[in-house]
Amino acid sequence: MWPWNRRENREGFPPDFVVQRIRNTEAKAVSHLTASEIAAFFLQNPSVAEELLIESLDKRFSPSTFLSEDGDQYSVGWFSRTAGFQCEKRFTNVAHAATDYVLFSLGKGRWTSPQA
Repeated sequence: MWPWNRRENREGFPPDFVVQRIRNTEAKAVSHLTASEIAAFFLQNPSVAEELLIESLDKRFSPSTFLSEDGDQYSVGWFSRTAGFQCEKRFTNVAHAATDYVLFSLGKGRWTSPQA
């Protein structure tokens, strides 16, 4: 991958992490906000968070970030064909998972739910 997309190996990020593209225009529009503001946006707009879930499930490349639903929980992490699932975090609501997905995908950090 391109060297300017790589991040230093930080806690919560895999060694081969590269910044990911977010296609959802509404999610991209709020990506410059603070983590708390992004979470508030997704709490007020759960349909946008659900659209991010669908976008993630539609990915056909590796390595990449992922957002998935498993029963009544949501998982966010990194998947590569060589190393499998890594850096996985679980959330009880889609808004908090979507917040982590956006922050993680763009290399800005990880979200910890206030309820955690």
